[in-house]
Amino acid sequence: MSEEPRVNKTKEEVLADMKKNVDFQKKMTFIKEKFWPALCEASQNIEDAGILLQGFGNMIMQEFLGMMKERKLTDLKLQLKLDVQNDKYLENQKLLELFEDLNVFEAREYIEGMRSEIETFKADEMKSRPLSSLKTKWIDEI
Repeated sequence: MSEEPRVNKTKEEVLADMKKNVDFQKKMTFIKEKFWPALCEASQNIEDAGILLQGFGNMIMQEFLGMMKERKLTDLKLQLKLDVQNDKYLENQKLLELFEDLNVFEAREYIEGMRSEIETFKADEMKSRPLSSLKTKWIDEI
């Protein structure tokens, strides 16, 4: 199967494609006709506008994280998203059950913390293991 060579679009072609995209047009209409004028009115200068936007972004994330603290991980029904065909289905289910009394924020904190710890363990091990201990599978052995 041969792939056709990629053809880069001209600026005009990209703009034409964007003008045909309904979602893009909707976003641009909102930004240009509503958001920009309101931001201009709400801010004193360019720097103030940046600070205001950063503040709003921070407030949104703070409220969202607050919601994560109110909901239990079991509310997300992650068990239903597990692949029942997976050989480790029961083990994965059991793993999720460990977090059933925790809120989403705490569970995510533990999970991300464990992932970070494993990366640290791997980095430490790579510093102490000799290269000769690395399992090899050369390209001509595949």
